[in-house]
Amino acid sequence: MSTGDLDVDEPMEHDLAASAADALESIDAAPLEERAARFDALAERLRRELERSDPARAAG
Repeated sequence: MSTGDLDVDEPMEHDLAASAADALESIDAAPLEERAARFDALAERLRRELERSDPARAAG
C-alpha cells in the first residue's frame, strides 16, 4: 500500500496511514491461511473510511 496520496501532516490521515501500516505488518505476521481474510477486512475498512471522508467518491 502506498501512502503517497495521504497528507501525513493532517492528523487524521496520519492516524489512518499508521493504522494501515500496523494492519499490514500484522497481516504479514499472520499464518498464510488467515491473510486473505485479513486483507479483505483491511480493504473494506479503508473503503469505508474513504467514503466517510469523501462522500463524492462514494456516489460515483
